[in-house]
Amino acid sequence: MSKKKNRPHGHYCKICGEYKANEKFSGKGHAAHICKACSRLSAAEKAVTMDINRLMNFPMRRLSESEKKWLKAKMKDDCQEVADTAREIYNVCFPHAERNAMKKQLVINTLSFEVHTEIYDGYGDMELVDRRFTIDRKSRVLTMTDFQTEYGEQRVTLEGGEMAKLLRYIVHTLEIFMWEQDYCLNPDEEDYDPFLDGEEDFFMEDLEDGLEVQPPKEPEGSPSWRVQVEYSNHTVQDDSSYEDYLPERPEDLYLSLLEYFELKEEVF
Repeated sequence: MSKKKNRPHGHYCKICGEYKANEKFSGKGHAAHICKACSRLSAAEKAVTMDINRLMNFPMRRLSESEKKWLKAKMKDDCQEVADTAREIYNVCFPHAERNAMKKQLVINTLSFEVHTEIYDGYGDMELVDRRFTIDRKSRVLTMTDFQTEYGEQRVTLEGGEMAKLLRYIVHTLEIFMWEQDYCLNPDEEDYDPFLDGEEDFFMEDLEDGLEVQPPKEPEGSPSWRVQVEYSNHTVQDDSSYEDYLPERPEDLYLSLLEYFELKEEVF
């Protein structure tokens, strides 16, 4: 014999989304699927409660067009609680939606990218890099300054759509505008104490032993890499890291920019 499915006991209220005993419903409420408690709510309160209930039980799967349309509409709801909850659910269902929306708005005017650390070159060898790249969209000039060699400063002009293609690559593929968040370059002040960064265990032991604690020193010298960007919408980005390595996307940017000057050397 097949087993019967376990069904919740009681009657379902479409407002609060709960199963309650039959005595919690009046005669009309039972037929309308509204419990006595919810029947006392105003029409506006009922609508908000139903929306919140539906949002809290929203399916975590590929949404149909009607579900997506309803969710987007609730993000603009007059009730702030409904709008905020809908926005949170939307970000869970579409984690890259915010980034993709920002990509459409961001166009780089100028960029400065410095690298002062060891990285692997295109041949798999480790080399010490001390270079700065600058990009100017208006003049279409890409500049590389090498602080360790006799070449000094080199320039290339990107003709046609080369500059636009490069800038789109930096924003759309490398997502440079998210590096601060992706690489935790500036932790939230509420959750981060620079005096305890990586030293929690040592600090607690010293405090328990009654020793005088010396707070860790702030980073000294030049950062291992730094990027400064000015966008056409007048926003400015300035991120830097003192870690002694280059993360994946900053490394991709470095190798991509270096390639323009390696191609120039091959031509000559």
